[in-house]
Amino acid sequence: MKKWKSVSVAAIASAALLFGAPAVIHAADSPQVMLFKYPSKGLIKEGARGHEVQVLQGALNKVIKSNLSPDGVYGPKTSQAVLAYQKSKSFLANDGIYGPRTHKALTEDYFKSDLPNEILKPGSKGQGVLALQRALNDLSYNVKEDGIYGTQTKEAVIKFQKRFSSLTADGIYGPKTKDVLEKVLND
Repeated sequence: MKKWKSVSVAAIASAALLFGAPAVIHAADSPQVMLFKYPSKGLIKEGARGHEVQVLQGALNKVIKSNLSPDGVYGPKTSQAVLAYQKSKSFLANDGIYGPRTHKALTEDYFKSDLPNEILKPGSKGQGVLALQRALNDLSYNVKEDGIYGTQTKEAVIKFQKRFSSLTADGIYGPKTKDVLEKVLND
């Protein structure tokens, strides 16, 4: 990855964490993408301060809904949130210290797609439809974000599907449309 792309990805990740924007980059697909460059000087633990801690707090808020104040101070609440995250992963040490393995796992979880896995079509309602509408708006389709798969959402999905010969332009969001949409959002 070229240096400017690494800087751009880091800036996007930081902005997304600080402003609550939905992430659409997959760390698993791009191993170089990290929430921030992990410090070579050691572990991040209680007492640490700075931008990296602030980004970490934002990531914990998104991934495990920790409700931390992103103040950049690794205090007892941040330590407890890191521990809660570690306990959710059987392969991580449960110590409340943000080490390289926790960093890699949290980065991957943070950048997982928010796109729904279910089939959506006219009449569908809920959070999955809302996530689809947000993704379509990220691509400038200007769909009302109301969680209702109506005519406007169907037309936007058809317009998207028509751009790709591998998709059937039927207005139904399914696994193939999801795969292509994720690739477009990640490029």
